[in-house]
Amino acid sequence: MKPTIRRLGPRPLALHLGLATTSVASSFATLPLRDRGRIDLPVPLPTELEEMASRASLDASPELLQALADQGSGMMQEMIDGIRAYHAHPYRRVDRARPTLWQRGTTALLDGAPSAPAEAPLVLLVPSLVNPSYVLDLMPGRSFVDYLAARGFHPVMFDWAAPGEEERGFDTPSYICQRILPALDYVADLFPKAPLHLAGYCMGGTLAVAAAERRQARLSSLIAIATPWDFHAGLDGEARNLLDQPEFWDSILTGFGELPVDLLQTIFTSLDPNLGLRKFSRFARMDMESEQAREFVAIEDWLNDGHPLVRGVAGDVLNGWYGRNEIQRNLWMIDGAAVRAQDIALPSLIAVPETDKIMPRPSALALAERLPDPTVITSPSGHVGMMAGRQAEEGLWRQAGDWIATVR
Repeated sequence: MKPTIRRLGPRPLALHLGLATTSVASSFATLPLRDRGRIDLPVPLPTELEEMASRASLDASPELLQALADQGSGMMQEMIDGIRAYHAHPYRRVDRARPTLWQRGTTALLDGAPSAPAEAPLVLLVPSLVNPSYVLDLMPGRSFVDYLAARGFHPVMFDWAAPGEEERGFDTPSYICQRILPALDYVADLFPKAPLHLAGYCMGGTLAVAAAERRQARLSSLIAIATPWDFHAGLDGEARNLLDQPEFWDSILTGFGELPVDLLQTIFTSLDPNLGLRKFSRFARMDMESEQAREFVAIEDWLNDGHPLVRGVAGDVLNGWYGRNEIQRNLWMIDGAAVRAQDIALPSLIAVPETDKIMPRPSALALAERLPDPTVITSPSGHVGMMAGRQAEEGLWRQAGDWIATVR
């Protein structure tokens, strides 16, 4: 019998609970000082309490203060109930067992449609290095890979896995030159009659742009999904301050030799500190046997199932990309040459989520401004939802599939 994996999320759990407690307590403590909504609350108040608070003066009544305390306690309990329900949920992902087309080190190229015709258009999918690759192939019914195969394309996907001994010495150019480009050349040679489209998601899109610039003759198009380019655009103050600390990050990377998963998750949490409170409170109210609850657990498991970023990659991302904004300034170097998106003459599709705190819209639109003649589409969801959420098929997947079908 396969052992049950104990869930640890949301990671880091203590941080999420601490932020929620502080947010609720401080919000309610200052609520009587509000002037027509000047102070934001992590979640909406019930109508009765909202009316009481709107009438309150600096000397709030004991009844109001007690009601607010009870409401805050209830909010925290609902979040805790949601986390416990998540930990106990019976869903466990079953590996899709995709055949391996190519492998080097711990990086594999998985075939999403092994029976596809040799001339079927290839879509080479490059996921982020931050979370596991299977967000592109989450589960039956929530798989971009399955959708592309059903449309007559031939999807092949990088699976980065945990860094091995060789990858622990990598930086971002290493992943491009020693993983993406060799794999791209391999599939181009293996299927010489098939058009080849390079599609990257999140950080994988950033890597894909650099690879596309270097292999334009072998590609039919470039697709960048929720891809950051200007790393200073649209970033809120607290997150910007956290990321713009080169000495701090250097000491972390020197001490650990990598960027630990929980610290990586702390960065994401800083982008939306109240997200854990909102989403686990909402989960607590779901029917645990529903498809909606199952999808929530599948995505949450993926979010908490990461690997550390190796030192060279983390240093490039934190200090080079976020700190010095090297990509936007044409200072990101691959094999001695700067990455210049403006030099890519391929048909290009830029997919931007409607709402995204992980990758702000202005950051992705900066890439569209650099490319000569991109098609820009907006997906009606957030960073993760656009790829694996309930609206993904009718949003991003269909839009991308329709666009690829038009490329000649």
